[in-house]
Amino acid sequence: FHELSTILHKGTNNIPADFLQPQGISLAEVYLIVNAVDGLQPGKYVYHRDSGTLESILPGDFRIEAGRMGLGQALAADASVNMYFLSDLESILNRFGNRGYRAAQLEASITAGRIYLAAYALRLGATGLTFYDDAVTDFFSPHAERKSVMFLLAVGRRPRRR
Repeated sequence: FHELSTILHKGTNNIPADFLQPQGISLAEVYLIVNAVDGLQPGKYVYHRDSGTLESILPGDFRIEAGRMGLGQALAADASVNMYFLSDLESILNRFGNRGYRAAQLEASITAGRIYLAAYALRLGATGLTFYDDAVTDFFSPHAERKSVMFLLAVGRRPRRR
């Protein structure tokens, strides 16, 4: 759990960008499927950047669902944790116009890149994956209702096969 906390904290720190004013706001929320993290029950979570806490949405084994949502890729099912960056595009587009989608994508991608670097610094693997947009939103709803997926990052160690 300490490694995941470090990765989330370091990866989600403020990004110096004109569209993230006042400093500290974010256009994306980080949702997680935890499969194998020491000290943390498997399940669905949302990360609260302001407090640095994880909120459990629903405990359970969601490896199969993670694999399906990741276009059937084994990496999504095998990952210790999958991190999905979701944004409320309606409110973002109302605020920024057409620039809003690019801003949401940029923030999610920079954050995922920082998480990727933090994971590698801790000798973990990380990779960005493709996904079924609506399936991810449906999976995390009602909490993620009306949000759109910007990015998926799979992090961790490959599970040992017997």
